[in-house]
Amino acid sequence: MPNDNSPSLRVKENRIICGDSREILPTIQTMSVDLVLTDPPYSINSKSDGQGKLSPWADYMNSAMFYEFWLRECKRILKPTGALWSFLNWRSFPVFAKASCEVRWPMESVLVWDKKWIGPGGPNGLRPSYELVALWAGPEFSIADRSLCDIKRCLWASAKPFHPAEKPVKLLRWLLEISGGQSVLDIFAGSGSVGVACVELGRDFVGIELDSGYAEVARRRIEAAVRQQRLEFGAGASAPLRVQRPTGDLLESLGEHGSDGTDK
Repeated sequence: MPNDNSPSLRVKENRIICGDSREILPTIQTMSVDLVLTDPPYSINSKSDGQGKLSPWADYMNSAMFYEFWLRECKRILKPTGALWSFLNWRSFPVFAKASCEVRWPMESVLVWDKKWIGPGGPNGLRPSYELVALWAGPEFSIADRSLCDIKRCLWASAKPFHPAEKPVKLLRWLLEISGGQSVLDIFAGSGSVGVACVELGRDFVGIELDSGYAEVARRRIEAAVRQQRLEFGAGASAPLRVQRPTGDLLESLGEHGSDGTDK
């Protein structure tokens, strides 16, 4: 961690940081990010066994403390014109609602993502065909296209080659396009789908991923997307993307000079 208390990390170029978002977020400069687009853990595994606990509500509220932390940090680092999009589902909605109340940052909208596909479900209820994406807006943020509604149809692929919770790049591109901004942060980067979408749209991207294996997958996917962009549009050469680890020296250097990091 930095020796002083001033945040120094800026979202200004493509990079993957392998580390804990709870440790990395406080190092990002205040009001320096245009958009946060992320897919956090949904906090749905609150039951300890097949029968479950008598009441999992306390577990949900404990989870809300974790959500509250990163929501508060995202609110701090976003520019006034910025916004946060986060995936969630009906099970995790109470956790997000509780965290939003604690941060005093209400959801601006909730998008229904119609997957155009029926997913697996339990033996008794309806089979799911949608997920949600919540929007938290900065005081000066607005979606320019006022014809957009709160349902987006985008085909969900049953095969997910990179991550069990992988989201379609096409959907992520659409969210980026309607939101605007140049600098994009994903604090639960997974296999790097948001990074791929950013490369395709020419946005600056930083992804934070705790799991070193998925961080490496994200690096390779984003590098492949960069190579594809060069083939299609003749973009100039760029330095190889590296998985960075949040050492104290690294975090101190990111703010002004960037870092080569270390290859995994």
